Formats: sequence, C-alpha cells, structure tokens
Amino acid sequence: MTSPKRFPDRDEIAAVREEAALLEPDTESSEKRRLAGRVMARRGHGKLTFLDLVDRSGRIQLLCDDSRTGPIDISLGDVVAAIGFPANSRRGEPSLAVDELTTLSKNRSPLPDTFHGVTDQETRYRKRYLDLLMNDETRELFLLRSRVVSAIRRVLDTDGFVEVETPILQPRYGGAFAHPFVTRSEELDADIYLRIATELYLKRLIVGGLERVYEIGKDFRNESVSYKHQPEFTMLEWYEAYADYEDTMARIEALVEQVAQEVLGTTRVTFKSQEISLGRPWRRI
Repeated sequence: MTSPKRFPDRDEIAAVREEAALLEPDTESSEKRRLAGRVMARRGHGKLTFLDLVDRSGRIQLLCDDSRTGPIDISLGDVVAAIGFPANSRRGEPSLAVDELTTLSKNRSPLPDTFHGVTDQETRYRKRYLDLLMNDETRELFLLRSRVVSAIRRVLDTDGFVEVETPILQPRYGGAFAHPFVTRSEELDADIYLRIATELYLKRLIVGGLERVYEIGKDFRNESVSYKHQPEFTMLEWYEAYADYEDTMARIEALVEQVAQEVLGTTRVTFKSQEISLGRPWRRI
C-alpha cells in the first residue's frame, strides 16, 4: 500500500474561481495556482479534457489540453493535484488551464450517478461520507453547523460564560426523564451510565462559584430512533447565578439573533415556505 502523496501550499477552489471569473472569455491569467480535490465529472472534446474538481470550498472546471498535460489517465472519484493558470473558457466558465496534473489517490469504487447524487434516505444516513461526497447541500449543511457552533461559543464567551466539560460516564443519571445506556466498570465492579443530560454537574459548578458555565456536549438516551430523534445527540446547556427565567429568555433571544446575524448575515429565514424573523423581541406566550 502506497503512502498518501503530499501537496502543500495549495489554493482554495473558491478563491481561484473568483479570480477566473474576472477574466475575459477565452483568456487566462499569468499567475500560477495550485489546486487539489476530487474529480466529480469528466468530459472530452478532441484533445481537450474537461474535469470538474471539487474541494471543501467549491467546484471548478479543469481545462486539460493534451499539448500541455499529455494524455489524461483520470477516473471519476480520483483525488488529483492540478497546477496551472486561472482561465475563463469561451463560454465564460471559470476554469483552471492545467499544465501539470498528478493523481494523489485513485478511487477504488464507482461513484453513484453524479447528476442525481445520493437520493435514497437510508443510504444517505447510513453512509454519510457518500452523502457528503455527492450532495453539495449536505456538505453546506455540515459547514453551516460548524459555523453555528463556533458563533454560539463566541457569544457565550463574550458574555462571560466559562465553557466546561462534565463527565459522560456517571454513577447515577439525572437531569431529564429518559432511559439511560448502561455499561459496566470492571475496576469499580459497578454499573455506570452514559449521561442523559449535563444539568446536574453544571449546577455543581455554579455551587462551586463559577457563576456562569456552559457545555456543548454529547448526551445519550436509550429510546426510539428516527432521522429526527437520535440516541446520541449534541446539547447546549448553560447555567447562570443571580438570574431568573426572564433573564434566560432574554439571553436565548439575544443568542439566536446574534448567531443568525453572524452566520447568515440576516435574522430572517425561510422554513417550509414560511418566513420567520429571529430578531428581537420575540412574542411571549
């Protein structure tokens, strides 16, 4: 088995695509760029080969002319490195005119239909890596979630909260009404439980004088399973001394508004054809 090949100092596809889009059609830049990603489509036209290259930032067309690159031995799903110049095709498609094309890793399994992606829901949830690979929408959702979690941390940190980690394995469970997962400690010769909530240990930290604490962590509940209800899930909990439920409601409103503005650039979102305002104040029931 060969070792993975290095390809340092590479550019992001999104940045190169923006650069290429500024060029006139059928022209190329004089600045060399280095890209790496997975080949998701291939088209041929005489001595020209067109490849769609994808990395985490986006997608770009590779223009491979046999006179510059030599014959192309690339299959769908291969991970490649491309060195060349940002270009705008005759049809105005932002591209990279390739001088060097190197295979970094060969794909061993055929990809699903690249036009339709992975549509079977069972496959999407059981083979999430395949769903990520084939569906741009899923990949964007993962990146959006990461930005949301980072924004939540920034808001709470700015408000003086301390992020903590509390035990996942606990001698007794509590903080919610739910069935726990049970395991066994050989050293203690006792049953222990995967936590169903972070509440009890966070409250102990308040008693200990930390005053404002939060945790974004995994909880586990041995209950029904569906695509909406997982036995393992991420929960945000925070606790604050010298505050009541009115303060907590106000903080939730502020948190949601600030995170939406930072991540989406707006506090108005559309859900199932319904436009929703996340801005303050919220209607109280």
